[in-house]
Amino acid sequence: MSGGEILRRYTAGETDFQGINLRNVQLNGADLIGANFAKADLQGADLILAFLTRVNLQGANLITAKLSGAYLSQANLQEVNMADVDLHGANLQGADFRKANLELATLLDANLSGADMRGINLQGADLRGAYLRGANFRQEKRVYDIANLRSVNLRGADLRGVDLTGADLTKADLRGANLSEVVLRGAKLTKANLTEAILDGALLTEANLAGVNLYGASLINAKIERAGLMDARMSGANLTGAIMADVKLGKTQLVRANLSQVKLVRADLSRANLSQANLTKADLTDAYLAKANLRNSNLNDSILTRVELSTTNLSGAQMKGAVMPNGDIHN
Repeated sequence: MSGGEILRRYTAGETDFQGINLRNVQLNGADLIGANFAKADLQGADLILAFLTRVNLQGANLITAKLSGAYLSQANLQEVNMADVDLHGANLQGADFRKANLELATLLDANLSGADMRGINLQGADLRGAYLRGANFRQEKRVYDIANLRSVNLRGADLRGVDLTGADLTKADLRGANLSEVVLRGAKLTKANLTEAILDGALLTEANLAGVNLYGASLINAKIERAGLMDARMSGANLTGAIMADVKLGKTQLVRANLSQVKLVRADLSRANLSQANLTKADLTDAYLAKANLRNSNLNDSILTRVELSTTNLSGAQMKGAVMPNGDIHN
């Protein structure tokens, strides 16, 4: 069926086009608000700048379709196949993407605020500059699988307040992204790039951050309990006031990092490089610092209760007012 025929029928009042074959159809700029295209075949369709608000595309095939600048707010996109689709600059506010496939999709500067993205596959997708505030990627066992964001490009994206519980962000590019107040509980961010990202107030409890790059990132007041940060690069990061109890930081680079007032109770910092780091008023009670490098660091007023320091490099470290392992106050 041609684009012209679809528009004539829609103008006449017909809205149910379920299961229809519209491969490579030309509907750029078309007004099809509220139409039903569930399970329709729209592979390769041209829907650039189309008005598709509240449209039903559940289970539809839109592989390689062109939807740049399209209006899809509150659209039903459950289980849709949008692999390699072009949604550059599209408005997808409040859209339902549950269990959708958007592998290798282009979503540059797209508006995905408030979208439901539980169980979505975004592997390799390009979301640079996308607006995702309030989107939901939350894993729900026995209902929605882990959201797949492996190798996704979210550089400079706005993810404030997004729920990414349990999501897989392995090797994701999040450089300069805003993840303030984001929920990443139990998420996998192995080897992800978060250089200069903003994670103030983020919840990273039990997240896997092994090999992650957090160079120059801001994690002020973040909650990072029981997270794995082995071999992470965190030099120059600002972790002021972060809660990092039971965190694993073995071999992590924290050169010149700001760890003032951080709670590092029972943290594993073995072989970590904390040279020139600021640990003023940090709580390191029962922390493990075997062969850690604290050369020229600032430990003034820190708490080192029951910490074994015999193999720790404290050359040039400032420790005025610090509570030493035996309970004495360092002068």
